[in-house]
Amino acid sequence: MTEKHYSKTIEQKLLPVVQTGDAEGLVSLLESFSRSEQRTAGYMLGERLLLDCSAELYWLMTEALVRYESKAYLITLMKTFLVRLKNGSASLSDASFCRLAAGFNEVERQKVALLILPELTQPKQVEQLFASMRIPSGREQMVYLVRVDILPCLFLLLRSLRYIEHDRAEVLKVARQLMKRGTGGSFNVASIIKVAFGLEELTGTFSLRLQPYQIARLEQSYEAFCQSVG
Repeated sequence: MTEKHYSKTIEQKLLPVVQTGDAEGLVSLLESFSRSEQRTAGYMLGERLLLDCSAELYWLMTEALVRYESKAYLITLMKTFLVRLKNGSASLSDASFCRLAAGFNEVERQKVALLILPELTQPKQVEQLFASMRIPSGREQMVYLVRVDILPCLFLLLRSLRYIEHDRAEVLKVARQLMKRGTGGSFNVASIIKVAFGLEELTGTFSLRLQPYQIARLEQSYEAFCQSVG
């Protein structure tokens, strides 16, 4: 079934309550809609009405909608957040985002993290996202880092392995997961892990050849890491 992303009638009802910042009125209006109308309204809010408004209005409405029905509106409005993040009209340090993220349950945390992580460009942004979502360093972060094939995540994954370096089997498992993914970056990081942790049992044809003394620099410098892996 094709979802409707726009309705002039619904827009005429939404506009007054959105423009006046009436969050309670918006929730009441949505409650009066049918399920299909609610879905269309959700698309319109995320793709139109809350896309270019002020940050204050965006967060006011987003927090109200997520409290009202997270399952229906969270991901739609986090996609809006991602667009605003890219154009500079929102930030991972926004108090409202941090407040929202701190209240995510495990399913919400996973969905939002895996939506946002692939779009981040610096390790500091990844660390900020984890901090906002209260995802501790070590194994907890690695669950996400190993699933996202971007350089900032691969860099932090390499560093996170130091938390579990005593667990050779787990380090080996991570390296094999990266090799299975098969991209150039992940394969190169698997090669680095082999040298860094002395995983002689990790077999493969690696184009990146490093000596143990070179590893520390890659773990400490994101620039050096990108030059080697990217």
